[in-house]
Amino acid sequence: MPDPPDNGAGSRVENREIKNWGCTNRIQNGRASCDSHHVREDVLQNTYLAAIREITDNADEVLETVKSSIDAEYQGDTGDRLREIEDQIIALQEAGLALHKAKQRMEVSAADYAAKVKEYSEQMKALEAERDEAAQTANQYTELKVILDTFERGIKDGTIMSADDSAIMRSLVEQIVVRDTEIEIEFKCGVTIRQEYIK
Repeated sequence: MPDPPDNGAGSRVENREIKNWGCTNRIQNGRASCDSHHVREDVLQNTYLAAIREITDNADEVLETVKSSIDAEYQGDTGDRLREIEDQIIALQEAGLALHKAKQRMEVSAADYAAKVKEYSEQMKALEAERDEAAQTANQYTELKVILDTFERGIKDGTIMSADDSAIMRSLVEQIVVRDTEIEIEFKCGVTIRQEYIK
């Protein structure tokens, strides 16, 4: 029986199946769409584990770098800025209420009232947009902290080494880029590591 074609599902060597991984685009659309090659599963797994060992051997340094990066990019003074925006929104609402009362007392003209209402409305829209953006940044920071905590636990308890556990990999790894001579692992917490193939 002839050997089956190498289509990403596996090939046979001496009646033993050797699983291979390759570019889905190439498998589905042919070589013209992608010039990458298939990589044997055992090679990919060994390479992944070597990359993980590199991270665990330098765990403290890696974690400190990532934490500092996350704090600098996402947290900063977001909490303080959110409080400032809320205070400004309250002050603007109070100014609008005072303006309305002044109009009722006929202390401001209709034209001035309309102009002020328009001004306050534009300021409110700008503040609300800034508040939403700051809140989104705060939420992203919280999400990244959860991911980083998972990453840190995985390093400390050794579960990050479980390449066979797809659930663990999905919780930690954003994507694995397969290149000609190496793989690039992008973790959800922001860490990226490259590792040459281990055959």
